[in-house]
Amino acid sequence: MVSLNKLIKQLNHDEADKREEAILALGELRDERAVEALIKVINQDTIENRTYAIIALSEIADHRAIETLLYCLMDNEERIRLASSRSLGKFSSPQAISALLISLRKDPKISVKSRAALSLGAIGSELAVEDLMHESKLEHPAALLYSIDSALKMIARNNGYTDIDDMMKSVREKKERHIETTPEVEQIQEREELLEFPTLWPYIRKYVYEQLEGIQTVLSIESDEKTVEKKISSILGEKFWKFVSFIEKKMGKKFSKYQSDLIWQMTWDVSKPIRSEIFLMIKDQRKEEEEIDKYRSWLDRIEEEKDAREELKGGPILEIKKADELDAEKAGGAELARSISGDIEGIMKKYSAWKKEADELDEISEFGIDTE
Repeated sequence: MVSLNKLIKQLNHDEADKREEAILALGELRDERAVEALIKVINQDTIENRTYAIIALSEIADHRAIETLLYCLMDNEERIRLASSRSLGKFSSPQAISALLISLRKDPKISVKSRAALSLGAIGSELAVEDLMHESKLEHPAALLYSIDSALKMIARNNGYTDIDDMMKSVREKKERHIETTPEVEQIQEREELLEFPTLWPYIRKYVYEQLEGIQTVLSIESDEKTVEKKISSILGEKFWKFVSFIEKKMGKKFSKYQSDLIWQMTWDVSKPIRSEIFLMIKDQRKEEEEIDKYRSWLDRIEEEKDAREELKGGPILEIKKADELDAEKAGGAELARSISGDIEGIMKKYSAWKKEADELDEISEFGIDTE
């Protein structure tokens, strides 16, 4: 197997096809140490290799790629914009949502618009719902309207709604509550004000990481997804208002209830990749345990058939493992399940860079995040 360093070095090869091989291999490795090298490829290689590098970055899904991918949405080449709009769907970032909404409204190509809509659906944030609904009522080509409808269904499903109508009812109710104190025009201004705050996303990412870092102590593999989601929501909400106060001090202003709710939605969205990995781990664990249970049931049936035949004919017909051997095998199967599924600590380790990124900007202690 080719080492990471050799692959990164191969990105500077004189032959484009050799660079392509390295790009594709780095995407398969999904090692965050390749991010900076792949970003350089996007800035200087052929259109084909730039496209492959954008896809590779989406496979790695490191948030450092977001800025480059946002820039690629403005590229002259349709293939680059298309690849970027697709890749941004892997990032639960308000920046990605805003950029994809702009592409949906303004990109000259239907293919890019459609891909932007589907990526918004993949992100699954309610922040995109109103804009998507607005676009769904315009005279767009059928292919684009289908993508928008698919995106809305994905967002509804991601947020636990029964359907789009149920989601829209909730969004309208939230909006009406805010209009009592913050008129719609002011809501747009306040939202843009938040999006323009340059260090908001690193702070949100660090807050999410710090609050969930010890999550393995409160979650159980046996928990269902809804229970886990409630636990995560509770953990993120515990010190949220301290976090909001911290951001207010940084911005030098008091937030409206609307802006505070926006920050909560952004915080919940940013936690999505961690939540998704935990849910996948739980599903994998259950699948392995189900297979083990099926195997045990099969052995039990053989044991019963053996006993029945011995009663009729006498003498052993089939060698069956002893109970202690079966227990040992079951334990081995459970260990296999754990090795396949991984653990929450391992998941959180992947996102440890979120803490370091904000530490480089400033010290954060006022909302319960310890500083060194």
